[in-house]
Amino acid sequence: MRKYETNSPRARARLLALSMVVDGHLDPAELQVLEDSPVLQDLDIDWTLFSEVLDELCSDMLGGTVRNGAVEIGPALLDSVLAEITEPALQRQLLVAMLDIVEADARLAHAERLLVTRAGQCWMQDAQADPLPA
Repeated sequence: MRKYETNSPRARARLLALSMVVDGHLDPAELQVLEDSPVLQDLDIDWTLFSEVLDELCSDMLGGTVRNGAVEIGPALLDSVLAEITEPALQRQLLVAMLDIVEADARLAHAERLLVTRAGQCWMQDAQADPLPA
């Protein structure tokens, strides 16, 4: 999987895209979440960039493992993708957006649950290690 600059719009867009395809398919309801909310604008991502990153992600994952129709991303790879977002405010924004995306189709697939759970674990660990200034 390609590397993106830390906290960059591409790194942010990849996590949104991953939230959409980690269960093995792209549901129209998940795209609708992005269309109906200001999340892309709030994260400084335009539709062209999002589309490019979604294509890159799918290309990168073609060499990966798909099991039972879902993309299988190992823990180390997932952690490296999540580690590209280090700013706590971005982490919170992304986690909320990722939850909105995975819940959009009213089904929470196992792979989606693993993704958002791991994001919360990694990013909360970062927040606990680097508390907000008093």
